[in-house]
Amino acid sequence: MNDCIFCKIIKKEIPASIVYEDSKTIAFLDIAPASPKGGHTLVMSKNHYELISEISDEDVKAVILTVKKLSKALLKFAEGLNIIQNNKRVAGQLVPHAHFHLIPRFVGDGITVEKWSAHKYKDSKEIEEVAAKIKKLL
Repeated sequence: MNDCIFCKIIKKEIPASIVYEDSKTIAFLDIAPASPKGGHTLVMSKNHYELISEISDEDVKAVILTVKKLSKALLKFAEGLNIIQNNKRVAGQLVPHAHFHLIPRFVGDGITVEKWSAHKYKDSKEIEEVAAKIKKLL
């Protein structure tokens, strides 16, 4: 995609601090990191896909293996790790190129990852209706 900032980084048209790259994936540091101590790494397919649901099976496998590889490295110095993947602007996706955020965590780091308030289903019928809706869409 011509106007995608991540595609421009992949094509080396825009500089980035690349920490890992192979034939199918790339990982680089976010220029506005969540963690001042550990930065935060973005992992994505070199092929442009806007949503995780669009990524080919071959490419999503490669991306997840890269996420795993980077996670092992990050957990050697971080005390924990958040792995976040947002789809569509309403869910926090600011760049329309599917990507994972790997955010190293440390005790007292002050990072707030989106939290939600837990709700309870009214009864077993309600939870089964939601499950049936999802199953029907698969």
